[in-house]
Amino acid sequence: MDPLDAFRTAVSAKYEVVPVNASGASAGSLRSATHLRLSTTITFPKNTPTRLRKVGSSAKDPASEPDGFFTLGAVYLAWSLRDAPGGEYMKQARELGLPAGGFVGLTERKSIVDWLKRAVATLDSIVPLSGVFSSSFEASSVTSHRQRA
Repeated sequence: MDPLDAFRTAVSAKYEVVPVNASGASAGSLRSATHLRLSTTITFPKNTPTRLRKVGSSAKDPASEPDGFFTLGAVYLAWSLRDAPGGEYMKQARELGLPAGGFVGLTERKSIVDWLKRAVATLDSIVPLSGVFSSSFEASSVTSHRQRA
């Protein structure tokens, strides 16, 4: 399962993406979270690389070249602060300890938010899905679990 598509599906379904700890309990903030819950059955580590390529990167595969791609946590931050003024967004990124280049820039933030909301169908900075993720990458990165009522 592709983490970026799973995030986009959560947005479309109006599911509240929740920062959680490794056991699935709410972490309260992205800083204290280890994972992001994208649905009742899908949870990914927040540091999972997505197919959203960083500006200036020519990387083609997030599994073998993760430094060339934004993490799921960076995409979550862009989405969760989509309506925040640029200064507040940058402040939050710094407070989370994200290094320069480790968070979606202000210019790219609007584009990725539009893509997540399905206002645009494609983005040049997203590498095609076919052949991107190896099964070993998926197996090590995805944790699926059922929430108990």
